[in-house]
Amino acid sequence: MFLMYKIKQILEDFYVKELMKLNLDQGNYAYFLVRKNNLTTLDALLLIAEKAKINLKNIGYAGNKDKKAVTEQYISIRNGNRNLENLKINNLELKFVGYNNKRINLGNNIGNEFIIVVRNLNKKYNKINFIINYFDEQRFGKSNIKIGKYLLQGKFKEICKLLNLDYRNPLESLKKLNKKELRFYLYSYQSYIFNKAVSKYLKSKYKNYRKVKYSLGELIFVNKKEKLKFPLVNFDTKFSKKEKVFLKILKEEGIKLEQFLIRELPWLIDETLYRDVFADVRNFKTLFYEKDELNIEKFKQVINFILPKGSYATILIKQMFS
Repeated sequence: MFLMYKIKQILEDFYVKELMKLNLDQGNYAYFLVRKNNLTTLDALLLIAEKAKINLKNIGYAGNKDKKAVTEQYISIRNGNRNLENLKINNLELKFVGYNNKRINLGNNIGNEFIIVVRNLNKKYNKINFIINYFDEQRFGKSNIKIGKYLLQGKFKEICKLLNLDYRNPLESLKKLNKKELRFYLYSYQSYIFNKAVSKYLKSKYKNYRKVKYSLGELIFVNKKEKLKFPLVNFDTKFSKKEKVFLKILKEEGIKLEQFLIRELPWLIDETLYRDVFADVRNFKTLFYEKDELNIEKFKQVINFILPKGSYATILIKQMFS
């Protein structure tokens, strides 16, 4: 019987540290390194805001980190002070690092460093130098894609039902939600389309490829790398020859580009962003390969590497160990 690798059997098996260039000097933003486990980034920020008695809007951060992991990331707190590192919060520590005159915003990090224990192995696996830059399961959640598509279709009542909101006046209910939350649903749908397009493109271009199943279908992995960006499709996207695959997918989905202009919720309207289809893996090394104490007669491989911001370590695991 085929036995798959295992990750995240215990929290300490998955460690990620955010990498950021810090120019610390003076300013009214206090910077902290947040170390957390078994908490989403949003959960951690809500706890900090509650304990410190500050408005959540005064906390800035660069990106979301996994819940089932030990993670370290930087936050800024407007008009904060170093004494906040003494806050007592379960599963969370704050370390003051200095002051700055700028808020930390989404995307300010330059990458992430990972140390991951991959378990239940029969052999040692060779390093890889790049990944196919798919979005992974964490991006999508249970209903995120469906809600994102409903936003484009104007099915606001259906969204309210999914989110357990008052659907008698659905637009008003949605307007009361955090704008970042609504944007994330739309991003999830765009990410889903990106994954489908990359898989179809690679499958059509390369003869030698591997299929890996995941919750939304299959991911295609190849051993060659090319310099290529694909869009997170939007109302203003202009498709190149290589990107024509998007048109077929959108037709299958029953979605037109103009539907990304959601006039009832104008803050959701954005311009096309592009994402690398291939991403470099930096400083990859195997730290240990030894007997796996959690899985009888199996081995574990402890790997350390750096990925660009927005790239998923779990995709590296899928590509390397599947």
